[in-house]
Amino acid sequence: MTGWLIYDAFEAERNRAYIDCYFSSAARRDVRLLLYLTEDMRWDDRLQINGRDAELPDFVICRRPIPELTEKLESLGVPVFNNSRVSRICNNKYLTSRAVKSLGVPVAEEYWHGTGLPPAAPHIPCVAKPVDGHGGQCVFLCRDAAEYAGAAETLAEHECVLQRPVSDLGRDLRVYVLGREPVAAMLRISDADFRSNFCLGGRAERHELTAEEREYVRRIAEEFDFGLVGIDFIYDGGRPVFNEIEDVVGARMLYSLTDIDIADRYLGFILEKLTR
Repeated sequence: MTGWLIYDAFEAERNRAYIDCYFSSAARRDVRLLLYLTEDMRWDDRLQINGRDAELPDFVICRRPIPELTEKLESLGVPVFNNSRVSRICNNKYLTSRAVKSLGVPVAEEYWHGTGLPPAAPHIPCVAKPVDGHGGQCVFLCRDAAEYAGAAETLAEHECVLQRPVSDLGRDLRVYVLGREPVAAMLRISDADFRSNFCLGGRAERHELTAEEREYVRRIAEEFDFGLVGIDFIYDGGRPVFNEIEDVVGARMLYSLTDIDIADRYLGFILEKLTR
């Protein structure tokens, strides 16, 4: 069996150790795994790699948020993890929020959605962020008009959302979900930033899901046909509020703080799904 692992050049270099975990797992499972970079691929009328028509694999693990590429591969009959619906919805915070809210899961209250920010904030304080952002990048807590103006300048060309800040800033929960099952939950905490992302210096610890959190994860996982994702919650008055779904979810917390080899588990999940 042959599979592709797709990255762009920057992320492939940044995630070399994680990529090696995939290759180690593939070798143990007698899978021929090939790494391809999006810079070397074309997927308009034909799927080409380095200018040549591609020999299609049995499956693809796509580690870039490019729904058009995922859709192209699926149109050629190749199973992709995560699939194009997950890629299209979950890499847009506005679409994700709407989908999850329809499941009866509480979400952060949104004041506005559009391109750029409105000239005046509809509410202060507010959180401004691009709908396609990842890793806490370009997320702004605007506590006054000056901070809002700075955010508006940075986000002028971006499709954005404005949200009401929750009460418990600097604290969030990431739930790693494989298929429909939560694999691990990590509570992320920052004492210096309203963003608690591990990659931004926040600390993390294992967390036992409450019945409420587990129920929200169940509703979301049953709505989507996930491969591997991170479902993120923030807290308002101590209660979980949905924040976002990370399609191309990072694994540094798992490898740093647990003995879970998530790449091996993911590859095993994919092979089992393909042979069912």
